[in-house]
Order: sequence, then structure tokens, then C-alpha cells
Amino acid sequence: MSRKKSDTSMDVYNQILQREPIAKEIIDILQSFDEKCRNITFKKGIYIYGSPGCGKTQFICNLLESLHYDVIKYDAGDVRNKALIDTITCNNVSNRNVLSMMNRIQKPIAIVMDEIDEMNNGDKRGITSLIKLIRQKKTKKQKMEQVTLNPIICIGNYYVDKKMKELKKVCNVFELKTPTHSQMSSILDMITAKVSVTILPEIKETILKFVQGDMRKLIFIENILHTRPQFLEDHSILKNIFQIKTYNDDAKKITHRLLNEYVPLDQHNQILNETDRTIISLLYHENIIDPLWSEDRRVSTLRSEGRNPSTLRSEDVTECIHFYNQFLDNLCFADYIDRVTFQNQIWIFNEMSSMIKTFYNNWLYHHQISHTVANFQPSEVRFTKVLTKYSTEYNNQLFLYNMCQELDMDKKDVVAFFQELRMLLGGSSSVVVYDHLDDLFQSTDITRLDIKRMYRFLDKNSDTFDLIGGKKITAASLPHMEDIVEDDEGGDDTE
Repeated sequence: MSRKKSDTSMDVYNQILQREPIAKEIIDILQSFDEKCRNITFKKGIYIYGSPGCGKTQFICNLLESLHYDVIKYDAGDVRNKALIDTITCNNVSNRNVLSMMNRIQKPIAIVMDEIDEMNNGDKRGITSLIKLIRQKKTKKQKMEQVTLNPIICIGNYYVDKKMKELKKVCNVFELKTPTHSQMSSILDMITAKVSVTILPEIKETILKFVQGDMRKLIFIENILHTRPQFLEDHSILKNIFQIKTYNDDAKKITHRLLNEYVPLDQHNQILNETDRTIISLLYHENIIDPLWSEDRRVSTLRSEGRNPSTLRSEDVTECIHFYNQFLDNLCFADYIDRVTFQNQIWIFNEMSSMIKTFYNNWLYHHQISHTVANFQPSEVRFTKVLTKYSTEYNNQLFLYNMCQELDMDKKDVVAFFQELRMLLGGSSSVVVYDHLDDLFQSTDITRLDIKRMYRFLDKNSDTFDLIGGKKITAASLPHMEDIVEDDEGGDDTE
């Protein structure tokens, strides 16, 4: 009875939030999983993403419960490294619940990876192993990898980096939109009708402003209605409890908003949180060029002044250059403040630096540059990650450590091994050489990209010496594999 009731409420929520098509599509994938999981064109993973609090985890858990699945759930509280991912393969985890089979009931098992974004913050081999586990095995080397016969469902936010893009390629991707104001109002009406409580319109509007499309806050309101409904009648209590969340968007959305509209300085703490201040200033700097020299902005400006859009005065160019010089001056000054901040650990300067780099420059842009339309509408806000010297060194050390683990050697032996390998096979980057290397490293996780990276590391960080004679060898003087093969064949003829 309780299950039917929860299924009904889930259907009502999905109907209000317009998630029925997504639910139907996921159900179709899960119901045909056993039949199609060995088909190389079938994507075995499901990737669900959306804003925090939009109900992603509850949505998928209710869906799996309605299909009578047993769920193995991992979240940010679990250590999800390579060692853990290796334990959820078909060799270690069954695709059916053994206890339920004793009652002659077949309950399939699904694996839910919640807060998937956090997997990429520590040991990145965990997310790499997860991608290998989910993807279909097409090549000879991939067919030697571990497989899983369980559906793996990943839940994440809008943040996407390189590894997340790779994961999404091997999954069926679904987006859960943030509930709108009217949708949350309908759900709130349904909750108040269920508990037989009537709330005033102004109280209802205060609740909806507090909720901001966050289903977790709506559950909090529902608990208050069940236990302490009188709290919602006291305005002083409401002001103390219902503190509106100061930020809701990710860094790219905030940058998009700042470039299209003027945001007053007094909203600085409401728009930006402390962790996003530095990244948004970098995003703003990188993307300001696009609207500054946008053709749409020039055309709209010229038309508003009654001029021919095909003409462009030198004053228009001068206006942009003058603004950009001011922009760079402010950016450099704020970077100098950041330097003093980090050197002396005076973190109170962080807010002032952010105001100069982002909000003051945004004020200059919207007051000095003539534009009448929101002319910054890219498909995605551009962001080029810049690695510092220390980040590069750390990544190289991590790369060498992983190579040592794969080959079961220490660092010196790995370097010597690849030096000898290049001397033997030559400095050629031909297909013949790399095909031979693929066969050589077939039993490991070392790829062509890893080998090329190792060669670049040797070129940059050490001289290549002949380990036998002590003679320095350059890439041009290295013998080629094709020449070695020809010499061997010629030697057989002379004998």
C-alpha cells in the first residue's frame, strides 16, 4: 500500500515538473538492459545532471524502486578510487540479489554514483576506471578490460570538465531542469492540501522565494507543516528561518549574466560566493572580447544613432580600445592585490580584489560601451584552463607514479626502460612502431598517449644517452624500426 502511494506521488511530481518523458525513456533503457547490454552500440550508463536540489537523486531512487531494483549507492562520503571501481565488476558483483532469489523473486541490482563531480577532485584514476567499466568493448585491448552487467547511473551537477565529457559520451544523458516558480507553487498547494493547512498568499510567496527551486527546502517546509504549522503564521519566525540562498548559479552562468546585464555592487555577495570569485574574474576576462567586438553590438549601436550599419567610425574602435586599456589596468592592479594577499595571508582583501576585477570592470563595460541588446549569447562560455608550474610538476610526478605502478618498477627503471625502448624501436612515430608498442603493453593500461607523453617527458627533462657506450643520442640519429627489419632480412641473405 505504501509503495503504491509513493509511486502515485512520484507520478504526480513528475507530471508537475514535466519529467514524465525522461522517466519513460530511462525505464525503457533499464527494462531492455539485460537484452542489449552486450550490444556494442548500446550505452550501458545513464548520466543525470541538473542544478543542486532539483531532485535528481530522489527522482532516480523512486524510479528504481518502482521497477523493483535493489540499489547500491555511492556518494561523496565514500572513497571512490580505482580500487573501489574494480570491485563492482561482474566478477565481484552479481546482477541479481541473491537473497531475493531464495524467495523465488528476481530483483536486479543497479549501481548509483551520486555527486559524480566529486570523484574528479582526488584520485582521477577512479573516474577513468568508471569510464572503462561502462563503455562497450570494441577493440582487442578493450575486450581484455573488466565489464559490468549492472546498469550504472551517475548523478552530477552542471559542472563539466574533460573527464566528465568522456563519461557523458559513454552514457545516455538526461537533464533535469530546475523547477520553476509556478511548478513549486503547484507542489506547495498539493502539500498544504494533503496536511489540511491553509496559508496566506503573502506567506506562500515568502516560502517560494526561500525555496528557489530547491526540492530539499520544500521537504523542510513539508516537515514544518506536519509538526509545527503555527510557525508559518509568525512573520518574525519566518524572517529568522527563511534565509534566502545568496548564490545559485555556476561560474559560467554568472559570467554570462554579468556580460549581458549590469549588476549593482551591493549584490556582490548575493551573486558570487567566496570560492567562485577568482574563477569568474578569469572567465570574464577571457570572454569580454567577444561582446566587445561583436558585429551585433556595432549594428544595433549604429542603427540606434540613425547611421548606416555598414559604416564604422574610428571613434567606435577608440571607445573599445580605451575601455579595454582601463579593464586591463584594473585587472593588473587587482592581481597585485592578490599577490600581497597570498604573500601575507591577508584574506580580507579577497572581496576588494573581486570587486575591482569583476564588478567595477562590469560597471565600466555597461556604462562606457554603447549596446542595446544582450549580444553575448554563445553556445558555451569559453574557459581555457592554465596550469601553473607547480600543477605541471605535480601532474608529471603523478604520471610517473602511475607508470611505475603499471610496470612494477621504480622511477629510475621506468626512465631507463623507455630510453632503451626508443633506442631499440627508433625515433619514428610511424604506425608500425606504435602497433608494436600496443602489442607490447597489451596487458597493461598504458596507451599510445601515455607512451608519447613519456617520450616528451624524456626530451624535456633529461638527455638521452646510450646506456651501454655513454654516447649521447639525438632523435635524428636514432635507428628506425623499418631499417632494423630490413637489416635483419639482408643479413639472412648474406649468410
